[in-house]
Amino acid sequence: METLPILLIAIGILLLIAEIFIPSFGVTGGIGIVAILAGVIMSTNTIAEGIVMFLVILLVAIVLMYLAYKFIASRKSPLIQKAQLNEEVLKSDLSLIIGKTGTAITALRPTGKGDFEGLELDVLTKGAFVQKGTKIVVAEVEGKKIFVKGLE
Repeated sequence: METLPILLIAIGILLLIAEIFIPSFGVTGGIGIVAILAGVIMSTNTIAEGIVMFLVILLVAIVLMYLAYKFIASRKSPLIQKAQLNEEVLKSDLSLIIGKTGTAITALRPTGKGDFEGLELDVLTKGAFVQKGTKIVVAEVEGKKIFVKGLE
């Protein structure tokens, strides 16, 4: 077996794995599939043999992509943890945060963002403007709307 077909197959598998991490709308994956197909056809004697080999390699590549995704997703980066915390807060009863104090991350005119113990939330005031960096307290919750008051 020559080295070019092996190289094409390896590059194709790497491109399929890269498709998970690079938002290319399928271009990277498509090129990977073509590279694998070309490598397989170059390394076999008949087309039927090449198609079977291609399908086996494609299946292996899909399994590798799945395992790579699971490995990366299982790592808890701060960005993933923050997104999970925000999701938990949105699903929970927001009335539990009434009385919590935090800091205005942006100027509240009357909407903006507040930081409550490392958790960034969209907040509102009842018409008052609050400067960035001001201490705020959750005064009221109506549905998913969190109303705050400035403490300074």
